[in-house]
Amino acid sequence: MPDASDFDYLVVAHTHWDREWYVPFEVFRLRLGTVVDGVLDTLEADPAFTSFTLDGQAIVLEDYADVRPENADRLRALLAARRLEAGPWYVLPDEILVGGESLVRNLLLGRRVCRRFGVEPTAAGYEPDSFGHPAQIPQVLAGFGLGTFLFSRGIGDQIDDVGVVFRWRSAGSEVVAQQFLPHYDNFARLWTVEDARERVNEIVARFGPLLERAGVGTVLLANGSDHLPIQPRLPEMCRELGPSFRIGQFADFRPSAEGLPVYEGELVGSRLQNLLRGVNSSRVYIKQANERAERRLLDIETVASLRALRDGAPFPHSDIRLAWRDLLRNHPHDSICGCSCDEVHRDMLVRYEQLDRTLEIVGQEALGVGGALVNPLPYARRRVVGDGVVELDGFEGRRAEPAPFAPEALPAGFELVFEDEPDVGDLYTFCPGGTVRRAELVGSRTMPDGSLELEHALPGIRIATVARAVLGRIELRTTVDNDAEDHRLRVFVAVPDAPDVVRAEGQFAVLHRPLRPAPPRAQWVEPPVPTAHTLGAVALGPVALLTKGIPEYEASPDGLRLTLLRCVGTIS
Repeated sequence: MPDASDFDYLVVAHTHWDREWYVPFEVFRLRLGTVVDGVLDTLEADPAFTSFTLDGQAIVLEDYADVRPENADRLRALLAARRLEAGPWYVLPDEILVGGESLVRNLLLGRRVCRRFGVEPTAAGYEPDSFGHPAQIPQVLAGFGLGTFLFSRGIGDQIDDVGVVFRWRSAGSEVVAQQFLPHYDNFARLWTVEDARERVNEIVARFGPLLERAGVGTVLLANGSDHLPIQPRLPEMCRELGPSFRIGQFADFRPSAEGLPVYEGELVGSRLQNLLRGVNSSRVYIKQANERAERRLLDIETVASLRALRDGAPFPHSDIRLAWRDLLRNHPHDSICGCSCDEVHRDMLVRYEQLDRTLEIVGQEALGVGGALVNPLPYARRRVVGDGVVELDGFEGRRAEPAPFAPEALPAGFELVFEDEPDVGDLYTFCPGGTVRRAELVGSRTMPDGSLELEHALPGIRIATVARAVLGRIELRTTVDNDAEDHRLRVFVAVPDAPDVVRAEGQFAVLHRPLRPAPPRAQWVEPPVPTAHTLGAVALGPVALLTKGIPEYEASPDGLRLTLLRCVGTIS
């Protein structure tokens, strides 16, 4: 059994800054001013306090410069001296609920903002609090020259196979991943040197054998947590603890990859920390707004690129960059996850509306006079396209009669089932609280165009659905009038003879997940849940559900369930 004296210790002073969460952004921004004031004062007064990490997101630099413009030069001076560590992200996102391109643009903008403040972003892929990590993150980070990945949440039973330091690989790229031991506050809130020694002994007793197995001789200690101020006595404590303790940055933690075990796949376990993936279905309207915004922004950017290539039209670099910045400001994990106070999410809807106005203008200019029909996908496809018709005075013409239309019939045996059950959990976690009830079909009618209108009812819930067969698939538009509280509403699609694997869309990948995950080998901090996430498509056997902003599904031997609503009354 290794002893505490067998290791060196890298102590990273930091604060984890949730921009908005249980209070709105404006409140936390004022607190940020006070916290960073203390950081600047301490670093300037004490050369022994060699560095401090301003979280993993460059937007903190912008926010502080906004609230303390008189201190901008002091901030830049400490950044230039490498005594402040910032980036690499623009905002710390929830990696699972945003698109892959959004993750790339996040890192691009983070680098741009850091350079605007005169410093390169940290060389560490620091993601302390995201609720799990997609399988392709190593590819994304490696594309930006980031060789390490530091995280708290997501490790499951793979810890038995790869430990807490391992090579995480995807698509031919890899990073050295380090699980915080066990969290990004493992050396925070220290009052005495005795507190610090006790904390170190606990960490080594629990994780020392895993570090020894990996050949890692340095223990990463994180002196900080959510919104915590700097601890000015930290250099003095480190001196008293001994020469094996030094203050540094996350970028200084660079264990050798040689001999480390390799892991491929997503990190969505909760053996050491809660994963809290109930957020997949919290405030679904936020997820839908984000999906629309991401899709529209990518489409408009594609159209603008094609027009620039075809016609030599100027590409709207600045306008597109502004749109991405505005979108990314809605991607911090407490924001996009829907687990903040009501004021935060009302503010988010305003930001999406403002972004929509920007995209409307940029899109009109990208299409040019007279408009154009553009397929933004890299393959040919068939679909029905509709648009409005503008009538102008001074022109003569006649309205064309609609061509005869032969509607497709819905396939025989088509059935739509809605299930509802009580939820006694919160925005982070679904907790079943009673019997599952199926909605009653109270009305149906076939329309002239071949579509089927359905009405279902549950106590406090009315559900209207339009179903139509289009080009070999069934399109559904469901409107829910909800007056019920503390419940989860899902739609169920039966899949006869379901296979053992479910396929789900992820960031730059289609994930294959077992229909029946293996039971935990040990006790987890948070037991595994049967639900999982998709960026848009989920398929079980021959049945594929293509969704827009509905990320939570559950696959079982009888079929697929999509969560339409999860309504609770508490944050946590």
